Amino acid sequence: MKPCENKTYYAMALDPIHVGTGGYRLGRVDLSIVREPGTNLPKIPGTSLSGVARACMAMATGRYNWNKDGKKGSCAGQGQGGEGGEGHCGSPYCPVCVAFGFARGDSGGFQGLAQFADARILFFPVHSMIGPVWVTSQSVLREHGIEETVSPDKVRLASGLSAPDNRLNLGWLMLETRGDSISLNGNLTDVPTEVKSHAVIVSDKLFSHIVNSNLEVRTSVSIDPATGAAEQGALFTYEAIPRGTVLWFPVTYSDPKFYRIYYNGGPVEPEPHEGAKKDNDTGKLSVRQAVEKGLALFKDLGIGGMNTRGMGRLKFLNLDPVTTVSEEAGGDT
Repeated sequence: MKPCENKTYYAMALDPIHVGTGGYRLGRVDLSIVREPGTNLPKIPGTSLSGVARACMAMATGRYNWNKDGKKGSCAGQGQGGEGGEGHCGSPYCPVCVAFGFARGDSGGFQGLAQFADARILFFPVHSMIGPVWVTSQSVLREHGIEETVSPDKVRLASGLSAPDNRLNLGWLMLETRGDSISLNGNLTDVPTEVKSHAVIVSDKLFSHIVNSNLEVRTSVSIDPATGAAEQGALFTYEAIPRGTVLWFPVTYSDPKFYRIYYNGGPVEPEPHEGAKKDNDTGKLSVRQAVEKGLALFKDLGIGGMNTRGMGRLKFLNLDPVTTVSEEAGGDT
């Protein structure tokens, strides 16, 4: 029996995505996005993915707000409600608390059985003279078991693509193409064929420069309701991962059989159920199924900031089919 299972998720940005640093970056935009320290590549932190997935799953399973025995709380968020910080229900049958953990003040807590890694860029869309292409690098592909090489200052094209005079621009950068093409159609089966058939590979040295030079940058301003004009000093810019970017990240799901939650006076094996009710086996969910109910809502509710300004939606490409959640799910624990 394995103590855990791993699944790699692939997702495509349906809108630009802004997960900010909460500060400023000199010389480019007012509101910058989170980046890897070593490569300077944008990413979506695992904490952001986990937090939004928790809130979405709580909505999907009727646990966003609960009311039992005169007590109210929410299994979403930090669990700070109640007199003793008992906002989370803490039930071993609650899909939210089992997957993401809970805090119940002096009553203790539970870490949760789903461990999210950061979402990193797999294919990045860039405009070129031959239309949109999706850029990736040799080290990114290597992490997926694909060994391809490219010269430091050249670009390799997917089979079927051709560039005039063996030169291709990636945004403002003009590169010479290498003669031999690549084919990714037999790999990365969860990634759309349209993306793989328009993929180009560049060196690790160039990848970060190309990505950071082609991020979406928007300008916003606050309007004075009295005058209908822009408020003085209210102009600001912010950057985002552009629409069409393909990201990936792994999630580790621990087996509940190895864990116990202290509940109703004794240790109980976690067993997430549909609607947090332990009524019959038909309602039982695996931890992965429970989490994916939340991930499925990213394409509607989004992640990151500026959600009301056309940003944030993320569609997962390889979710398992799961039972539809009843609108009456939730309530008791």
